[in-house]
Amino acid sequence: MVATIESRVERRSSRLAALDVLRGVAILAMVVYHFSWDLSANGLIGVDVSISLGWIIFARLIAGTFLLLVGINLVLATRNGFRLRPYLRRLAVIVAAAIIVSLGTYWFDPHTFVFFGILHSIAVASVLALPFLWAPAWLTAIIAVFFLAGPHFLASDIFNAMPWYWLGLSADPPATVDYVPIFPWFGVVLLGVVAGRFIVDHATWPLWQWQMEGRTPRTLAVAGRWSLPIYLVHQPILVGILFVVAPLIGPSEAALASQLLSEYEASCAVAGYDEEPCTDYAQCILAELSKEKGILVIASRHELSEAQSQRWQIAVAECRARTLPPTGAGGI
Repeated sequence: MVATIESRVERRSSRLAALDVLRGVAILAMVVYHFSWDLSANGLIGVDVSISLGWIIFARLIAGTFLLLVGINLVLATRNGFRLRPYLRRLAVIVAAAIIVSLGTYWFDPHTFVFFGILHSIAVASVLALPFLWAPAWLTAIIAVFFLAGPHFLASDIFNAMPWYWLGLSADPPATVDYVPIFPWFGVVLLGVVAGRFIVDHATWPLWQWQMEGRTPRTLAVAGRWSLPIYLVHQPILVGILFVVAPLIGPSEAALASQLLSEYEASCAVAGYDEEPCTDYAQCILAELSKEKGILVIASRHELSEAQSQRWQIAVAECRARTLPPTGAGGI
């Protein structure tokens, strides 16, 4: 019976329904992340997605899922032999998509454009992983750990230049909105190769027999099969929508409060005060201003009345006297 199942598995497509669903979950999660990033950048929510630990972990889990699937799919696609033409065709599509992302983000913001993001990483990893498709699984796992741990002991200032940023060993990482370098992320791809070998070697595993039932898994599977087009078009669509909608809605009270705290903490630190009193100073100002509902939104529109401007100045002066030491390196 096992031999019959193995024979059936050999004849199957390299695509597994469960992996399509997982890829669909990942691409939809990426849409959620990018939408939240856009809302944050436009001041429509009070959370800074770029520095929030929870959102950072979420983004890395998404990237890790895609790269894990790269390794698994490489094994599945080559388990009946390596076919050069389909491989090169797929690689060419990914490279072309990566170039489009780089050019598009460079046009949008040259200072933080994507020069080595998730698609660039997938393209390079798809080449680097080829020898490991036939290497012993234990060796692949060891090399995976090496790449995952590499940034912790190989990072150096000598890699602080554009030609080396793709490695991920820079002591001073570059400014970019999507950065998925070889170290440590190629290690995730190799773990996917190990997982793919396990899947292929266990033809009786329930994963092979699982069939999609219900609208949700089928929808996710479709999204998974079309993940690359979704990736390429979703962010321009979101940015375009918010470009029109954001000015009509205006920044949220929470976003304005977060901005006010950052600005007053920064001005306090520049004046030479320590972090703790600066935090108290900024929070005191926010608490005083919050007594008048909507004043932050009015200020963002530059529509403060003379009375409101005076109350603002009084709040700043009172909080300065209440929270900051009498002397500092300068005035604020």
